[in-house]
Amino acid sequence: MIFKAYLKDPLATIAVNTTIFIAGCLFFGSIAFIGIISELLREDDSLRHEHVQQHMDEQVKYDQMILLLDSINQKID
Repeated sequence: MIFKAYLKDPLATIAVNTTIFIAGCLFFGSIAFIGIISELLREDDSLRHEHVQQHMDEQVKYDQMILLLDSINQKID
């Protein structure tokens, strides 16, 4: 019953939906803002640097493996 009356009044529908939309934007915006601020304030970034360095080291090893496999293929041919 309540929903039928609610849906018949377009102005009330627009007001409620706009309120829900704005509340959702504020909620998710505040979560994003807190995440950005906490990321900026975090001082311990050594784990990330270590992880990136590990990927670079693996890439060097991978490149060396490719070169060795190419040289083996050339010797076989």
